[in-house]
Order: sequence, then structure tokens, then C-alpha cells
Amino acid sequence: MKKIAIFTLSIIISLQVTAQENYKKCLTTPLVEKELIGNSDYAKSRANIISENKIWIKNNSKEKNIINIPVVVHIIHRNTYTQIGQGNNISNAQIEDALKILNEDYSKTNPEHPTPPRNTFINYWGNPDMKFCLATTDPDGNPTNGITRTSTTKLSFDADTESNEMKRVWSGGIDAWDPSKYLNIWVCNLSNSGGGGMTLGYAYLPGLSGSNLYKDGLVIDYQYFGTIGGASSSSDGRTATHEIGHYLGLNHTFAEGGIWNGFPYGCADSQGNLICCDNDNDNVDDTPAAKDIYFGNVISSTNNNTCDDTFYGFSTDLLDMDENFMSYASTAWMFTDDQINVMNATLNGYRSSLKNSTVSMNCDGSVGTGLNNYQLENLNIYPNPTLGKLNIVSADKINTLSITNIIGKEILFAKDISANTIDFSSYESGVYFINISTDKGTHIEKIILTK
Repeated sequence: MKKIAIFTLSIIISLQVTAQENYKKCLTTPLVEKELIGNSDYAKSRANIISENKIWIKNNSKEKNIINIPVVVHIIHRNTYTQIGQGNNISNAQIEDALKILNEDYSKTNPEHPTPPRNTFINYWGNPDMKFCLATTDPDGNPTNGITRTSTTKLSFDADTESNEMKRVWSGGIDAWDPSKYLNIWVCNLSNSGGGGMTLGYAYLPGLSGSNLYKDGLVIDYQYFGTIGGASSSSDGRTATHEIGHYLGLNHTFAEGGIWNGFPYGCADSQGNLICCDNDNDNVDDTPAAKDIYFGNVISSTNNNTCDDTFYGFSTDLLDMDENFMSYASTAWMFTDDQINVMNATLNGYRSSLKNSTVSMNCDGSVGTGLNNYQLENLNIYPNPTLGKLNIVSADKINTLSITNIIGKEILFAKDISANTIDFSSYESGVYFINISTDKGTHIEKIILTK
């Protein structure tokens, strides 16, 4: 069944080490399975979406027009990085680069087209005809450039134990903009406490609802969003391409599994051993079955074949489609027609309000000058933690200032601030949030009161 090429021992060892170090590259599968186990509404919704997508695909071909999708990029950065472009407070140029790569991949204008490194699956290569555009109005109707910047005291967010904390103000992040109208992308510093590699990003498969809807969107490590500025030298900028595939209903092209946070997931038995091949059969029939993870380059001579595809509906046994964006290969360049059908079905079903969003957008690929592009170097709030007195230095006039406690109750509100010191030492020790509004936009920061 396997037709794996014979490599030298050193290459085999190298690939095994790479796999061990990077098996958490995308955390979508274990996160989704954990949600399915603990959230019966999500489990029902996933089943319904798969069924509804099948009906849509049967009755429709592909979209006739380009679909524009409004995006908000939430930059969550260490509070010591006050300058835009410093540390994980990444630059606008890096955001523009990430969106450029994303839009190339979703329009079949990426550099690999029309002559990819290998042409094995060139006839399977489709064009999603989707464009991701920065929003120009926020949920309150105010102008924005589609980027928020949130200062946090957290060094990083642990993907293994804090996978959704960047999505809440009270846990050091920022709340989502209405996920029915915006694609939320949280860009932050990710870490892993569980060992065994680094998480580059993740997204839940469609189906979240109710009190769990706040989780909807992408999370990407700042070093893998784009290829310039603060990006890692190993970033190809395509983590967003991969995660949006999940966001629109796609699974990985390979069978995967193991032990995560104490429970087996994917195609793994109780010991974490893989026991199956095909993984992405939810209305996707044109990606060959694949087992295990390939992290290497895909070139003309790449010939991994880890499963016999005749057992999975194919008339012949095919090579693994390692060049697919939903694989883990270090070079990838394509979606298949069936994958595109699933994404279109999702946008005409569960995510139809996103497809038909009335949010205004900037689709020219540049970061505009929306009023919410607040230059944080103009604002300094200290000390934090505080004994009760906060010094606020702002180069811009502060129109309103409010402080709320951890449950959202406002304890202080002021207009047209002239003094640069706020005293709330009479309140109990704990976590508070200060919201400052100027003509250039708003800024929310977590304040820790210790007495």
C-alpha cells in the first residue's frame, strides 16, 4: 500500500525530528474535537452543515462572481511594544503583505501559477475567486482601517490551555466584532505548554453558536502572518490561507491523530497510534487519501504515497497531494475543485451573512487611514499594576474616559479630561479596564489594581 521513496537514513531522521517538532503546526483538529465532545449544539450544527453543503453542491456549480469578505485584524501585543512595528505590535506593511499572499492564494494568482514545482495534480487545481478586504466601518458604524491594536500584559497565549483567551477583553485580548458580518483574525504571540512543537494558527470549523460564537475566527502567531517585518524567516505567509480553509469548512488532507491534553484525537487509538487514512471526506472526494504528516518541500520528484486510494473511491492509486494548502508541506499552492465547492457552500449556507455582509470594505490591499488607527505611541498609561493612581499622558485630547470592572460594570466615567491623573484606589483590588476615546479612535487597556 505504501510506495514511499527510499531516502538515506539521515534524511529519514531529519524528517522524523521535524515532524516531532511541528506536529502542532495547526491545532484545529483537536480543538474542534474537544468542542464536539463538550458542546452538543456544535456537534448537531456540524452535522447539519455537512448535510446542507452536500445539497448545495449537488444543486449548484461554482460561484459566478468574486466573493468579497470583510476582515478585521486584531493585533494583540505586549504592552512594552508601544511603537507600531515593534515586537509583536506588527507593522501595517506586514499586515498588507499577509493579505496580499492570502488574496493571491484565493484567486489562483499565486507565484506557482501556471507552472507549479510539480504538475501531478494540475488538472485538480481550482480558483476559489474570493477576496479578503479590510473593513472600513466598525460595528458601531465608525470609520476604521480594519485593524485594532490591543496592549496586553501577557507575554504569550498558550495554545494548549488558553486557545480562546486572546478573544476576550477580560483575559488580555479583545472581543470579536460581529462574526456574522466580519472575519475576525487575532494575531498574537502563541506558545505551547504541552511540548512537541509550536502552534502557528488554528480556526474552528463552521457551526459555533450562542455563547460560544465568540470563538469564531482565526488565530495566527504574529511570526507567521505575512513574510516581512516581525515574521519568521521560515514563514511562507500561508498560515492564514490554511486556517481560512478550516474556517470555511475544510479539514486537513491527511489523516492525523495523537494525544492532546490527555485525550486521543483524530484517527488515533487510545495510545495515539494512527488507525486510518482518509481525513477530509466531508464532501471532498478529489483529494487522495494520505496518512501521516509530510513537512518537506514539494518538487517534481516528490512521490509520497502513504495510502492505497482504490480503497477510497479512486479508480487508481494516486500520490499524496502534498501541495494542497490544507496539507502541512512547506511548499503548497492549490485548492481542489471539491474543496472550493465546500467553501462556496459554506458561504451560501452557514456563513451566508458574511458573504452578504453590508460592511464597507477596502479591497485595494492597502491599510487605509481609518480613525480607529490609533497611534499608541501618543498614549501612555502608567503605572500598571497600580496602587490606585493612574497617570495618563496623551498627545491627543481625551474626549471620554471610563473604567469598568471584570464583569463590565462601569465604576468611573468622565468627559473632556484635563487632569492627567485618575484615582480609583477606593475600589477593591482586581482587574479593571480603561477605555479612552479621542478624535483619532479608542483604546482599551487592562489595568491591575493592587493594594
